[in-house]
Amino acid sequence: MKKLPIGLQNFKEIIERGYLYVDKTRQVFDLIDKGKLYFFSRPRRFGKSLLISTLQHIFEGQKELFKGLYIAEKTDYDWEKHPVLAFNFAELSNETSGLERGITYILQDYAQEYGVEIPDSDIRLQFRFLVKRIAEKHNPVVVLVDEYDKPIIDFLTEPKKAQANRKVLEDFFAPLKSLDLKGHLRFLFITGVSKFSKVSLFSDLNNLQDLTMDPIAYDLVGITHDELLKYFEKDYIQPLTGHFDLSHEELLYLIKQWYNGYSYDGTTKLYNPFSILDFFTKKRFGNFWFATGTPTFLVETIRDRGINPQDLEEVKVNDAFFDKFSLEALEMSGLLFQTGYLTIKRIEYKRTRPYYFLGYPNMEVYEAFTHNLLQAFSYKAHSTVNTVLVKIQDGLEEGDVGKFIRQLEILLADISYHLHPKDKSEDARFKMWEGYFHTIIYLITSFIGMYVESEITKHKGRLDLSVETDDFLYIMEFKLDEPAENAIEQIKNRDYIKSYINSPKTIYLVGISFSKTERNVATWESEIWAR
Repeated sequence: MKKLPIGLQNFKEIIERGYLYVDKTRQVFDLIDKGKLYFFSRPRRFGKSLLISTLQHIFEGQKELFKGLYIAEKTDYDWEKHPVLAFNFAELSNETSGLERGITYILQDYAQEYGVEIPDSDIRLQFRFLVKRIAEKHNPVVVLVDEYDKPIIDFLTEPKKAQANRKVLEDFFAPLKSLDLKGHLRFLFITGVSKFSKVSLFSDLNNLQDLTMDPIAYDLVGITHDELLKYFEKDYIQPLTGHFDLSHEELLYLIKQWYNGYSYDGTTKLYNPFSILDFFTKKRFGNFWFATGTPTFLVETIRDRGINPQDLEEVKVNDAFFDKFSLEALEMSGLLFQTGYLTIKRIEYKRTRPYYFLGYPNMEVYEAFTHNLLQAFSYKAHSTVNTVLVKIQDGLEEGDVGKFIRQLEILLADISYHLHPKDKSEDARFKMWEGYFHTIIYLITSFIGMYVESEITKHKGRLDLSVETDDFLYIMEFKLDEPAENAIEQIKNRDYIKSYINSPKTIYLVGISFSKTERNVATWESEIWAR
């Protein structure tokens, strides 16, 4: 039984210490065989650093490490040794002066390692002379860059710093095209989370192949279902059937629901490797990947821009969407796609034009992101939100509307004091607060795993909300400064109930009235529908 490589990203260490390695060398060989200048973006902790390490050891000619793997056993790769210059921008200071110094130190260190001299000048000239002189003394050089965008995305909320760091990176990448034209480059591979700065950073590298949505790289990182069964079935999946008291099929279904679903073609589905390794190690379902980088900036931006979270469950885009990212005009759904919170769920063609439908990849992301959105929209602490959600779930599953309302009041308390509409009138403030109320109700019921429909169009009007549990169906209507019983009457008079007449569940009609002055629940009424 091979140990799981939790937190390990060095290929040599994984192999020599006998850790489990999901063989991706077939895909890696295809890259090396078919091209030489690549850009590749994927979410954090998705296997990019291990891929960089794998490439490094291949180009260093360390064939002995690849015994039993595809590239060594089933290809004619020549294993010629090349100088490798590897850069990981996550390891450098992201303050602009520190970034420049860090790059300079690395360039000088490589110059010493390979026995060449480089000028004491700017990083553009240093990098140019480093690669040129190493290539002339040894072999054409392999340049591997991991997390190229870290100095930029760390400062998305500080545009001036982000732009300054972008200029440093532009200088760093600028010599690469001429170095390639002169035969000094054997291979170039650049990875990162995002590609919103790709055009400006790599403008001179017009022959740089973007692998982000290229078929050759659909499963270059991540774990396919076939790989999950091949590498984890005997030692990890089968033993957990007894641990969870589930059948093999039931366990696989849950693993897929929680951690599968990342896709870049709408068909090839990938498991998040970080989450899969943590799941098999800790033997429980949890938000492992999400917990390593809570997207505070993202959820607060969604809130502050007034984006409806329900709209994120299906975002329709065209081809242009994937190439229009810029630091100066951050587009939220694009940023969510790049960072892994949205993925391609399916592709539909209209004539020859593809349209991509984005959504949450799996239960881990959906549940954790919804929880963070609820915190942001309610301006409440994590612990408060957790307590409220547990009690709300209990109330709705028990048919206790009163418990639901009491917890709702806690979440709504003080929200209005945080809202600052451009129009300072009372009506504008209240309209914003009203939208927040609908959003919070939606996020609550979505997070706790209930079937929710919001603002449902009926033949006589629009129903505000329906929520289903295993045993109960709640038909909810909201009123502003009106008696709650008016909401109940509207449900009845407009025949909103007709759509649910065949439901075997106990149906509650719920009317909630909100106060314009208190900005919270004023009164509420509920009754069981008499069939």
